[in-house]
Amino acid sequence: MDPLIKTAILRTLGFLLWALLSAWLFVIVEYTEKDDRQEKYQLLYSLYQFLASKYNMSLEEFNNISSIAYEALSEPKPQWTYDIAVNFVWQALTTIGYGWITPQTPTGQILCIFVSLLGIPITLLAFKSIGELIAKWVNTIVSKFEKKILKRLEPKHMKTKGAVILFSTMISLIALNSVLLMYHTDWTLVERVYYCFITFTTIGFGDYVVEKPQQRSTKLSLNSSVYQESHESLNEEQTALEIFVELFFTFYTIFTLCIVSSVLNAIMAVIEERRCRPRCPGCVPRKTQDTGDNDVPYSDAPKQRETNPTYLCMENYGLQKDSMISLSVTELK
Repeated sequence: MDPLIKTAILRTLGFLLWALLSAWLFVIVEYTEKDDRQEKYQLLYSLYQFLASKYNMSLEEFNNISSIAYEALSEPKPQWTYDIAVNFVWQALTTIGYGWITPQTPTGQILCIFVSLLGIPITLLAFKSIGELIAKWVNTIVSKFEKKILKRLEPKHMKTKGAVILFSTMISLIALNSVLLMYHTDWTLVERVYYCFITFTTIGFGDYVVEKPQQRSTKLSLNSSVYQESHESLNEEQTALEIFVELFFTFYTIFTLCIVSSVLNAIMAVIEERRCRPRCPGCVPRKTQDTGDNDVPYSDAPKQRETNPTYLCMENYGLQKDSMISLSVTELK
């Protein structure tokens, strides 16, 4: 069988098994006997019975009032100012897509398709390049540390070590963001960590959003000045400090997204390295060894073998340099 086909089949089966197992675990954790839809329907029916008995309201009138009330109390769509548009483009190109900003016109929806078709590949390539650059810097730092501090000639398992360091960095950034969100939201610790992970992995369910404006009307007032004051409070002009803070958090989020991208790339590289690793890394076939030995004079053979991967591999199994040289002398005779 073609190795590529075999790899594709095994990975697809692994994906399906993991997805089915995860879904089963979510059923165990999240399933309840409570039927929320049925409870809401019963609440609506109780409201109808109350209004029908007190005001002699018909079912059609009640349904009309309920529909109007639902539209009035639902979350309003944001006004497409430039900062809202930048937020939307940011969510679209990074594939986060919280869902609280969406184009409503056919022209806007077509524009979103064209912008995303070109913008998403550019964004992913940029994040991938920055993530690979960060991973390269981490590997370089670890290699220099082991060579200079730990006095190791050839550091091993660099990809695995880099993945561990990047993963620890990602966890630290998520923890830091959770602490910062404590001053801006009333979420629990689990909710803050959940929001950060869902955002930085670009899943973006949209159930928790920090920037989402809360403009839903909950109470009716006959005084029009109340609406005017609330409307003005939501449209206060931004100060220079607020703009600077927003820019800082934007670049900070980009950096965190790149860290997550480098973590995912490092994990995939480790998986590939483990899958493709030979039984004896560095060992050379016997024919190659004999050919290489015949091309080197006997006087230089011990020195050559000291740096030969075959010699290093045999030395790991307990064979010393002297025994290696005596074996070579016997072969030459």
